[in-house]
Amino acid sequence: MSLSSSAGSFPDPRQKQEPRHSDRRRAELEESFAPPPKPRFRAAFAPEKSVARALPEEIAFLPAYGVPSQVLNYAAALSRRQGVSADAALLAEGLMEEEDFYRALADYLNVQFEQEDLEIAPSIEASRAVELGYAPLAPNSLGLRWVFAPRGAAIGHLIGAARGEKSRPLFAVTTRRRFIEALQEEPLKAAGRTAPYRAERVDPELCARTALTRRSIAYFAAGLLLPFVFLFLPYRPLALAVALPIATLFLASVFMRLFACAASFESGDRNFEISDADLPVYTVIAPLYREATVARQLSRAIDSLDYPRAKLDVIFVVEEDDKETQAALREHRLRAPHQIVVAPRGAPKTKPRAMNVAAPFARGRLLTVYDAEDLPEPRQLRRAAALFARLPSRVACLQASLCIDNGPHNLLAAHFALEYAALFDVFNKGLSVMRTPMFLGGTSNHFRIDALRRVGFWDAYNVTEDADLGLRLARAGYAIRTFDSHTYEEAPTTLKALLNQRTRWLKGWMRTAIVS
Repeated sequence: MSLSSSAGSFPDPRQKQEPRHSDRRRAELEESFAPPPKPRFRAAFAPEKSVARALPEEIAFLPAYGVPSQVLNYAAALSRRQGVSADAALLAEGLMEEEDFYRALADYLNVQFEQEDLEIAPSIEASRAVELGYAPLAPNSLGLRWVFAPRGAAIGHLIGAARGEKSRPLFAVTTRRRFIEALQEEPLKAAGRTAPYRAERVDPELCARTALTRRSIAYFAAGLLLPFVFLFLPYRPLALAVALPIATLFLASVFMRLFACAASFESGDRNFEISDADLPVYTVIAPLYREATVARQLSRAIDSLDYPRAKLDVIFVVEEDDKETQAALREHRLRAPHQIVVAPRGAPKTKPRAMNVAAPFARGRLLTVYDAEDLPEPRQLRRAAALFARLPSRVACLQASLCIDNGPHNLLAAHFALEYAALFDVFNKGLSVMRTPMFLGGTSNHFRIDALRRVGFWDAYNVTEDADLGLRLARAGYAIRTFDSHTYEEAPTTLKALLNQRTRWLKGWMRTAIVS
């Protein structure tokens, strides 16, 4: 990668501003000459009445670059309400483009603005550099030593340091997106190597690859077939003695379902409210593979979430060979802060491995997973965060209800919708009230990220990573609860799609049963 720079071109704030023209006259002027680039902002969010107040230091330099004071006052008020920095609110709400913000900052500091690939010095701790907002550069022809992509109070500190320099500072400024992408190159390779084995390093006896041996499979198969063998023997009392425990287990499962149905009528956790300032940073991981056609739908669904955008940390994780989905995500850009993590090639190519690749880059204290076709309720993250704040720390996961929104399509989808309603709105809800372990759904499960780290995140070799993770959390002493929120998704509408899905589920459940 090469290091190339170009200084931003902005109007001199000391020059006298020309009077405004009508829209027609302005269009004529734009056709006659190319004006210098100016920051883009969205004034639609500006309040009707702005309170005269000193702007926070991190955005105080922007009026000199044509950003209206109403927009900046709105960003400052929003930052105070949400408990974030003013620049984070300004950029997260789309009031100004990130490119324009950091180009203006570079121009104000009279330093280079980096708009190409960056080469960071080796042996840098990426997570620490992202937190600080700067890193040393590898040796380059321009003689630059550092690159900065500051945020919050660090912007004011950088401005103060630049003013104290007698000569031109030997650092450059770039956007947060380019800065993070440059820092993630080596950690991403490391994550790709370790992703298949994260859960194994915590407890290999509960993981499919290490615990699922030929001997364990043989014992499991023999245990299933043994009762049927004894039924054909002439000594029937022995056959009945073997079949009796099997019948007992079957009856126990029936009674457990009946008890869970009865318990589901009890009132569960209530919906609590929490202020924007108290909301934590929330990571949303969306693993995608061959999902280019629904990229726009997913982006709209996440953008519709009722959660402060400055506190959203959205990670799309895509396989390296899936160029179509990568292009679709870049075309249908999310308004909320997000990043696209490209999972390096490796085995196994599964959803849990992809999520393990993305996990080291999560910034939030809470984390949830959404599939490509999911349509979560707008207040789902807010409800989960409020409940986590009230519940004890041993509650590691909150499971939302999954609902089928294409049930009327055909009879197959209608039966699927009934099954999901019985599972998530009755059975799982009853298990939550009874405080018993449960299988998680493949999506819309919300976690405390500290609990995920302690159990090693997902088992990359288990194709039903949701069921496996629910049991591993229970084995580690954590509890799972359901809560009143729904996510809508589509059911299989063809017999082939249903058989493929059920085959994968049964395969994963049997693996989970063997290793648990």
